[in-house]
Amino acid sequence: MLTKKLKVLFLYTEIAEYFVAACRALAQNAEVYIIRWPVNSEAPFEFKVPQGVHIIDRNQYDTKALNKKVKEIQPNVIFCSGWIDKGYLKVVKEFSGQIPTVLSMDNHWKGTPKQQIGSLVAQYTFLKDFDFAWVPGAKQVDYAKRLGFSDNQIFTGYYTANVERFNAVYEKSKHAKIEDYPKSFLYVGRYIKHKGVFDLWEAFKNYRNSGGSWNLICAGTGDQWENRIEFEGISHLGFIQPEELSNLIERSGAYILPSHFEPWGVSVHEMACAGLPLILSKEIGSKDMFLAEGENGYSFENKNIVQLTNAMLAIDKLSEVELIDMGIKSSFLGNQLNTENWVQTVLEILNFRT
Repeated sequence: MLTKKLKVLFLYTEIAEYFVAACRALAQNAEVYIIRWPVNSEAPFEFKVPQGVHIIDRNQYDTKALNKKVKEIQPNVIFCSGWIDKGYLKVVKEFSGQIPTVLSMDNHWKGTPKQQIGSLVAQYTFLKDFDFAWVPGAKQVDYAKRLGFSDNQIFTGYYTANVERFNAVYEKSKHAKIEDYPKSFLYVGRYIKHKGVFDLWEAFKNYRNSGGSWNLICAGTGDQWENRIEFEGISHLGFIQPEELSNLIERSGAYILPSHFEPWGVSVHEMACAGLPLILSKEIGSKDMFLAEGENGYSFENKNIVQLTNAMLAIDKLSEVELIDMGIKSSFLGNQLNTENWVQTVLEILNFRT
């Protein structure tokens, strides 16, 4: 039986609210330590640090000091986000063979020369210091296997939404939506090119010019903020904190994520739990788990503005009853993965015996 004496350490990049929520649940079983990178200026989230969760700023430590800090913590398991931070990899190497060490990654295997060479080199360098890989879904499992991890070394479900929060949004809003369904599409994300925001805005213009009547609400900021397209029916709200998102979802009828490439896409999970129909690029990693084509939304080929326009028009043509049914299906699919699953995976790794 686990006790508070057990210590779980995450060597993390940029933390988000959903990760903090998962760690809050984990703190019921163990002390949680998160060494994290500085807050991204394009997504300046504010966090309430839960009891039992300790957040440490990575930029306060060089490699030697970081190793010393981790030795002071004396963790029972280490989770490391990817391999970009060489200081993190040195910490893992220091503890390899003493406690479970876990590589978390969201990369897709694309078979590029860089990936093929990199995976081969990695197997003979830092990867030998990891006991397990923890990935979001099936596409990342394929990559982990190509890196040399066997089936019993790979765990899924690494990213999970704050399901409880978004289930509550669904419960609160569903009756109002039955009475008067909101005719607005919603986009939440950074204003950067690879998120497909320009495709979204062009498609929305086409949608409106084709007789569509819904509005488009966009929340976020980024290096393309000044280049945003202003058009009738488009609202640009700027960056919003997680607690502001609930009201926004209640005012929205469908969620659009047009990313050119998205390793996973936690926002898709969040919006599914919140009961929104979905319109997703086929390049989004979480699409396969949370979108049932035609049942709770539609997908479109990456960068294909015509297909995106047609998906908007397809949503527009649905009756309120059909939209409500799509929301029910989204909620069902969203609840396949939750914080409880996430915590249980951590506990399983802690108790794993080879």
